[in-house]
Amino acid sequence: MDDVNTAPRARVLFVDDEPRVLTTMRMLFRARYELFFAESGQAALELLKSQPVDVIVSDQRMPGMTGIEMLRAARDLNPNAMRILLTGYSDLNAIIGSINEGEIFRFVNKPWMNDDLSTTVARAVAAAKASMAAAAAAGVEPATPVVQPVAGAAGVLVMDDDPRVPPQIQTILGPTFKVYGATTMNEAVEQLEKNRIGVVISDTRVQDHPVVSLIGTLKQHHPELVSVILTDRADAGSAIELINQGQIYRFITKPIHDSQCKIAVNSAVKQHHRLAASPVLHQRYEVEAPTSPPPVAVGTGLLDRVKSLRSWVRRLGS
Repeated sequence: MDDVNTAPRARVLFVDDEPRVLTTMRMLFRARYELFFAESGQAALELLKSQPVDVIVSDQRMPGMTGIEMLRAARDLNPNAMRILLTGYSDLNAIIGSINEGEIFRFVNKPWMNDDLSTTVARAVAAAKASMAAAAAAGVEPATPVVQPVAGAAGVLVMDDDPRVPPQIQTILGPTFKVYGATTMNEAVEQLEKNRIGVVISDTRVQDHPVVSLIGTLKQHHPELVSVILTDRADAGSAIELINQGQIYRFITKPIHDSQCKIAVNSAVKQHHRLAASPVLHQRYEVEAPTSPPPVAVGTGLLDRVKSLRSWVRRLGS
């Protein structure tokens, strides 16, 4: 561990089985943060039992325990820490697992650019500090605040080319939630304009156009909305984009399994209520700026409509 300055600094844990990578991290970050290092997932978990940290940055491919396995366990030991995964390869199942079980703040591809990694860690630190300070003032835990449900039931919007999917999900969920359907992104925005939506379930592409721009804009301007991806055409690249640029909450694959779908949606609705009741959490789900302009089919006009949507949380509170 590096020497600690008199002024408290954010605590960042780096986990990698390559000592040279940890040396690089020490050189890059020692002036700004209090640093901790572990050369294996198990060593990281042992450290976390006695030392809470603000941010965990872990490699994925390590012997004995993968980064995703470590971050999943770390979430139980240190739920308030922001989690960043470094990955030099594209293992779709591992990426989906990290979204569903590790709730990753960012994926960072190896080899990384130092400036990009520094910016990502700084944003994670800011999110951790802001949520912890505000939650401490309110007397609640940052990652799991007391939930005061927002009045009225939040609806579920299903965006899919196949018009049979929304009624199928309505049947699975039963009368607890109202399901709205959309087969185009324009229809989806129309539903958002008319109805109180808490959860958006979407394929990765609608009418053969990627949804990441729409999902990302929704999360940026309406952070209480929670997105779940439901698809049969998953790939690692789009999954990474959707977490970094859209902060999707869950990623599930077709064919739809009733129990899996019901568990995911119930969890997503609870997350929506947490975010609606506790704006302090919003920074923990900050999205990354898109690396390219939205597709012509999406267009700035559609995204402008999303930006101008008035939050149902504010409507109910007004």
